[in-house]
Amino acid sequence: MSELCIDASVVVKLVLKGEPYRVTARRLLRDCIVNNVALIAPPFYEVEADTAIRKRVHDGKLSLTDAKKAFAGLDKVAVQLSTHPRLRQRARDIAEQFNLRTVYDAAYAALAELRGCQFWTADKVFYDTVKAVLTFVKYLPNYP
Repeated sequence: MSELCIDASVVVKLVLKGEPYRVTARRLLRDCIVNNVALIAPPFYEVEADTAIRKRVHDGKLSLTDAKKAFAGLDKVAVQLSTHPRLRQRARDIAEQFNLRTVYDAAYAALAELRGCQFWTADKVFYDTVKAVLTFVKYLPNYP
């Protein structure tokens, strides 16, 4: 089975109505299911995805009822939490190489690189920062 590393930003789009590129995220997920491609993410993925929903509730952009539906949707998306012995060091190296403020996005990229797969993100700033060098990093709106 092949793998695809997926960012929490993509999965959150799957479960929230009105999100830009929601249809594209759904197409990506459907294609992975049809083609027997496992979705993988670093160990902190679940907390990051839940935090994205929780922030919207806290900021008054999402009702608690809708958040509970979104959480239920997140729980249905089969994302395997994965790691690698060199994940932390490679993530730190990527963060340093691109002068990133945090290591989160670098960890996704590091996991994909170490596992030899693509990394799909909806984070345009990160994508634009690394795309010329980390060509396995893909931007959700560019999904076919």
